[in-house]
Amino acid sequence: MDAGIADLNQAAEQLWLAAQPDWPTLSVEVLPEVGSTNAHALALGRDGARDPVVVTAWRQTAGKGRAGRQWDAQPGQALTLSLALPLALADVPGGGSALSLAVGLWTAQALDALRPPASVPAVQLKWPNDLWINDRKLAGILIEAIQGPGLPPAQRWVVIGLGLNLAGTPHALRNERTDTASGLGLPLTPGQAMAAVVPAWLSGLRCFEQKGFAPLRTGYDARDTLRGREVALWRHLQSSAAGTAAPDAQGIARGVDDQGALLVDDGQGALQPWRIGEVSVRPRSET
Repeated sequence: MDAGIADLNQAAEQLWLAAQPDWPTLSVEVLPEVGSTNAHALALGRDGARDPVVVTAWRQTAGKGRAGRQWDAQPGQALTLSLALPLALADVPGGGSALSLAVGLWTAQALDALRPPASVPAVQLKWPNDLWINDRKLAGILIEAIQGPGLPPAQRWVVIGLGLNLAGTPHALRNERTDTASGLGLPLTPGQAMAAVVPAWLSGLRCFEQKGFAPLRTGYDARDTLRGREVALWRHLQSSAAGTAAPDAQGIARGVDDQGALLVDDGQGALQPWRIGEVSVRPRSET
């Protein structure tokens, strides 16, 4: 663990120094162990934090996924990271609901930038919050927000969480999960992964606040793994997770709109928009 913490501390110091010109109030916390980096960052907001903070941990014991699912990670084999900051998402052009799509795109671009140039992006995006390689999950994004005390009415304390698999995917899970070492040929340490991902987020957030998701749509389309495929959709995430409820809708995914909604061809000549927080989506072959 000592070497792992040292790696994260070194990356944190370099990240902090590099961010000072544009993010002078940013802080970076490196924790040996935490239940959940997102929960820790949310607690900071409830306690009145106003300045942006990056939280990462060598060991996470109660990681959170979407719809209350648990996210498991072995120390050193994953990057567990949260960035928390005040954001006026309601003022974002087109709405802030596409933030998870934007974060997924920035993360994918940062990882692919570490590889030799290729004609096809290696890291794909599965709406609304997963990164995939060859139909196997590489990472998940979880965004949570609260009304922090002392923040202006338009702002929320927004926490962007990332769980990124770096190595050690169990053999039994290799049909559904992958990692940067086996999927990308990138044997990254958590510190190296953080050094690649966080600057991309910080850079992207400035533009997202001003222009929204629309300028990112072309980049997202190039990595959209659902586009043109049959999908099944549920309005309630718990229903899809349990696998007991029939889908609320089925159709062909036709990309996303400027607000980040998934567009689904219902077979009757109409494109139905499905928005973040209302639906779990998976290729029909997975159901």
